[in-house]
Amino acid sequence: MIGQAHLDPVWLWRWTEGRAEALATSRSAADRLREYPDFHFTRGEAQVYQWIEQEDGELFAEIVRLIRESRWHVVNGMIVQPDLNLPQGEAIVRQVLLGKAFMRERLGIEPTVAYSVDSFGHPGTLPQILRKCGFDSYVFMRPGSHEKELPAETFWWRGPDGGRVLAFRIQAAYQTPDLDLTGHIEAAVRARPPQLSHTMCFFGLGDHGGGPTRRQIENVQAIGRSRVDLEIRFSSPQIFFNAIAAEAEGLPTVAEELHCHAVGCYSANSALKRLYRQAECGLLIAERMAALAAIWIGRPAPLGLLNDLWHDLSFNQFHDTLCGTTIKQAADEAIMALGRIALSSRQITDDACRTIASRIDTSGPGGVVVLFNPGSETVAQYVEYEPWTGWLPWEAGGWGLADEQGQAVACQSIETHEAVTSEAVSLARIVFPAEVPPMGYRVYTFAPHAPQPVIPAGVQVLADGLENERLIVRVDPARGTIVSCVDKASGVEFVGPGGWNSAQVLEDTSDTWSHGVAGFDHAVGVFAEARISVSESGPLQASLLVERSYEGSTWTQQILLRKGAAELLLRNWLSWQGRWRMLKLAFDVLTDAPEATYDIPFGWCHRPCDGHEVPVQMWMDVSGPGRARGSGGGVIGLAIINDGKYGCDAAGSTMRLTVLRCPPYAYHKPHRIGSHRRYDWMDQGAQEFELLLCPHVGDWRDAGVVSRARLFNLPLVPITMHSHSGKRPLADSLLEVPSSEIEMTALKPAQDGDGYILRLSDRHGRGGSAELCWAGERFPVEVAPFEVATFRLGLPAGAARWQMTACDMLERPL
Repeated sequence: MIGQAHLDPVWLWRWTEGRAEALATSRSAADRLREYPDFHFTRGEAQVYQWIEQEDGELFAEIVRLIRESRWHVVNGMIVQPDLNLPQGEAIVRQVLLGKAFMRERLGIEPTVAYSVDSFGHPGTLPQILRKCGFDSYVFMRPGSHEKELPAETFWWRGPDGGRVLAFRIQAAYQTPDLDLTGHIEAAVRARPPQLSHTMCFFGLGDHGGGPTRRQIENVQAIGRSRVDLEIRFSSPQIFFNAIAAEAEGLPTVAEELHCHAVGCYSANSALKRLYRQAECGLLIAERMAALAAIWIGRPAPLGLLNDLWHDLSFNQFHDTLCGTTIKQAADEAIMALGRIALSSRQITDDACRTIASRIDTSGPGGVVVLFNPGSETVAQYVEYEPWTGWLPWEAGGWGLADEQGQAVACQSIETHEAVTSEAVSLARIVFPAEVPPMGYRVYTFAPHAPQPVIPAGVQVLADGLENERLIVRVDPARGTIVSCVDKASGVEFVGPGGWNSAQVLEDTSDTWSHGVAGFDHAVGVFAEARISVSESGPLQASLLVERSYEGSTWTQQILLRKGAAELLLRNWLSWQGRWRMLKLAFDVLTDAPEATYDIPFGWCHRPCDGHEVPVQMWMDVSGPGRARGSGGGVIGLAIINDGKYGCDAAGSTMRLTVLRCPPYAYHKPHRIGSHRRYDWMDQGAQEFELLLCPHVGDWRDAGVVSRARLFNLPLVPITMHSHSGKRPLADSLLEVPSSEIEMTALKPAQDGDGYILRLSDRHGRGGSAELCWAGERFPVEVAPFEVATFRLGLPAGAARWQMTACDMLERPL
């Protein structure tokens, strides 16, 4: 019998109420332990313990004593119980890194039982993360037995890398409002796999805390005395897993993701989710740039501040928060917190990059922009930048751009962000192709009366579309959909009969979570009556502006094609007023045998093309044998890369990205709509987002989809610099991983201050090896298919050469 008290620190209340209940519940649990000598209590979440220590030192000391007496049991090892589909794998690691550090230092214990009983789904790559974060077992509840059939309620859960943890699914519920637990206990016993002599039954008031009551504890004791067929004891998950260790090898193995409980939560509250992506990626960039400044310049990395920001991000990964299923007041506070994290991350990045740039020789006429690359491979990317030209127009002043060698760089003037430009006042904004070395920088200068390179026309506006050297794109003038996208080299058509960029409106009367819903297919309309105009026309980029409407709501898009690019940038500005609706952008790929692939934490997975709503991170892809003339039956496909959308589906050859949902905040059926005087409705008003459409001939792995998705979300960092002398070179690189099969997911200062932590992940499920280039030295690295490998790079005192050692995700030597 596992006595516990599930507490949502944020849900139908703000975090301040969650904090208050954390203290009250923990006080109650300590009192029950004192009153009932055979009772045991289980509690996770480092944030709860941190609140207790800050507010009630006496209670905290009592809890520590009870932990040492093995009566108060610590599980979870994280800051909170996070959502596990929306955070990147790296962000899940930080949950554990910080959570376990607090528990080791302040509670004197490190849990090995991972515990996310209320999270809504669990990616198939999670077992590896758990194992490499020091867990060997996992307790969860969702999806329940009515949502996903499993071979047993206790089983081995294996990830695609081959690693596994022993998993237990809670039967019925983690909380028990009833006083008589007889039926609850019997349900748990019925679910016990026959080869096991033990099982667990969870009890205690929950959601808003509470925990086991006196009457519940005494009821369990009475049931235990009355049953001769069962031995009923108060215990803990760790004791249970220890007890079944000898019997566990005969349990079945599950090698797939554990989905899904509430599919609507992956697209609820668009503003919160996009800002979360910005905060998460901003932190990854910030710690990389801080490491760069520390190694090159000796500027200490702000490790304490970075940890505080990761802690705040981890708290806002709480499943009801990040999934958008809280009340509006709580969601608004999360948005404020995420904005603070995003801005603080940018400040750390700016400080670090400017420190480095201040050591570069930038003397000379005009201005300087130093482009920093936070990735581990050379980046060739178009950059939009606003150079200061002293109120002079770019063309009229004869301004030009040059690289660090003084070679003229092609650039094109584009529309600025402000709306004050006139004949008397002019700002400049340019787009240009840049190439920047990995984990490094490159200097570009701009000056008046500079040489102007001849730019062969690479992109042009057609009567009904856009064309460059690689693609011909045609747009339906009435509907605004893309009706053709042809690869010029092969003549292959990518677009299926349903077109691309169809802006669909669907009925969605489900609750905020979409309980009991597998997919959304009741279309009620489309954004139509398109008005298409030329937005830009130049040698480097051209774009169309597509304006559409639906029942008073408007959707403006910029479809942009650049010179030499095999991708379309789709910028979106949406003003929505509606209720009980879902918006999706649909893309039909011209294949009769589609296969859908999705980005998930530290990996990817295939899922059926059955129209079910599923979570996704930065990209999704549908590929299959082409059926257009010229394809020859070879594989073609389309990848959609996003900057903050997390819900989608694929039905046949059509994939749809979910743009928004608009139920009331925290609406849970069977609440009767209309019983309140008013409701807060989600996703009303303006929002914006960007997509990158990447058609490809051949396999998505060979099209560089993963690296393009990372660059789209962790882009180059431009730093404007004044003229000054310096000794650093005009271009430099710290680190390179020269393999298309391996990606860097983290470069950060080590938590103990000793060196730097580098995490590498297999990118395509094929494994790979490379010779890592680091500070002029080389180290062989290898990752197996789907493996995530962590290394510490250190320069011991007095040593002339760096040393690299393998470690786990908690930065401890293997």
